[in-house]
Amino acid sequence: MTDPERTHEVRRRRRTVDRRVISPAQVVAGIIGLVLVVIGGVALARVGLSSWTDETTTVLAFDHTALMGLIDIVAGLLFLAAAASSGVRGALIGLSLIAVAFGAIVAIEPDAFDSALGGGRELGVLYIVIGVVGLLAALAFPTTVVDRIATEEDGTTTTD
Repeated sequence: MTDPERTHEVRRRRRTVDRRVISPAQVVAGIIGLVLVVIGGVALARVGLSSWTDETTTVLAFDHTALMGLIDIVAGLLFLAAAASSGVRGALIGLSLIAVAFGAIVAIEPDAFDSALGGGRELGVLYIVIGVVGLLAALAFPTTVVDRIATEEDGTTTTD
């Protein structure tokens, strides 16, 4: 026999939260990253990896050595990672500031980098433009956070 005072009902409840960050800045960061990876990849494919700075090739009107191709690929992958992250705004601002600084140094002293990177002032200007576009996208576009909450209780699921 069961004691009525000792029985109780057991309910199981599980709550799941799906958070998504949506911003047009993600698209801009993704495009910048994709363009840089393609430019760097084409440069590396053309000059090879036998020497980092001896041979140069022209990709989209910009001269590149293998070293500059590698820099483009790494920078592009970082921009792609920023596009995929939930903190896209901060990541894009940081990467864009680095791009502006790198571009300014190369544009101000192009002769110092011409033999190592393959490009001179025009390569510096390219990175300044990339940085400015990234900064504008990060600062101008809003970031929207969308939360979808699902609660499951005794086999019944409700979504908020």
